[in-house]
Amino acid sequence: MSTLMDDVLRSALDCFSGTENYQPPEDDDMHFPQTSEFRYRTIQATDIEQLSTSEVGRHRRYLQVQPGLLKGQLTEIKLDGVILVREQLNASLHIEAGPPAHFVPLGTLLGPQNNMRFCGREFQENALLQATGGEWDLYCHENIDYAACIIDKSVLARFTKQLTAHDTDPEWFVSRSKPINPAVLNPHKQWMSQIFRKVKQSPELLDNTKVRRRLSADVIHQAVTLLMSTSKNYQPLSPPTRRQKGVRRVVEYLTAYARELPSIPELCSVAQLSERSLEYGFREQFGVTPVRYLNLVRLNGAHRDLYHGHAAMKVADVAMHWGFFELGRFSGVYARLFNELPSQTLRRVNH
Repeated sequence: MSTLMDDVLRSALDCFSGTENYQPPEDDDMHFPQTSEFRYRTIQATDIEQLSTSEVGRHRRYLQVQPGLLKGQLTEIKLDGVILVREQLNASLHIEAGPPAHFVPLGTLLGPQNNMRFCGREFQENALLQATGGEWDLYCHENIDYAACIIDKSVLARFTKQLTAHDTDPEWFVSRSKPINPAVLNPHKQWMSQIFRKVKQSPELLDNTKVRRRLSADVIHQAVTLLMSTSKNYQPLSPPTRRQKGVRRVVEYLTAYARELPSIPELCSVAQLSERSLEYGFREQFGVTPVRYLNLVRLNGAHRDLYHGHAAMKVADVAMHWGFFELGRFSGVYARLFNELPSQTLRRVNH
């Protein structure tokens, strides 16, 4: 007679297996690097810095672009050689990330698309987000709900060889959004949603080595299937336009020098664009002017300093540091963006 744990394990494998005829290799062929600390966690975020300072967000920057109170949820499942992430956000954000070189992050939208851009380009419907070409960025206008599987590159290469007898395609490691046949993509979305739902219901399943091992194998098999599908319909990626390159240079420049209040002529020099072209570029990518984007970087920087501040910190000092010389005006624009006064941010995080 089977034990209760045997029944739970069998149920988990039945629910999670997306590949009925596929059997993962034996233990000594897996060689998954082990993860540590936690296997499952969910972060309820009401502040942008709660996301930026999480472990998953270690290599990310979040910039709030439109006014509103952030409500977000970040869920992470750690398997063996695989990390699953789901992020649900309701705010207009510009997200920049630089994942470690040995990771292969692949994402899909679980919710409706609404004015979203990935790596400077408008997001295409029924697409896979390949965030594997070094740094990537994403702009979402209102809401976003996406899931990603993050796989160790050496594990993906080994599985690809075992499953297809071919090496990984170099095109898999270029950051882009890549159209996929909905008949392939939609079952994957449903499968990912099911994993997060089932693990939320029974997180203790992840304590079982066999469950983690099978889940890891199934996730990688799903990833290989998606990537092979994109290879069949390969379309050369058009290079970024001169305007897109200019906007990217300015965004990177403002990350380091926004406090110095660079002028529009200075930003045009950095972008190597005319003032008119630079404004068109920022409106196209973020829906705001370069001046507005500069002010958003400064306000987000002040918010970050206040969030990480201490009881002795003064709001006036933070405002001056970010080039806001009229405290009353600073408090007003800060409150409109973050839905609270700067003093409230400082007081909230110190209590």
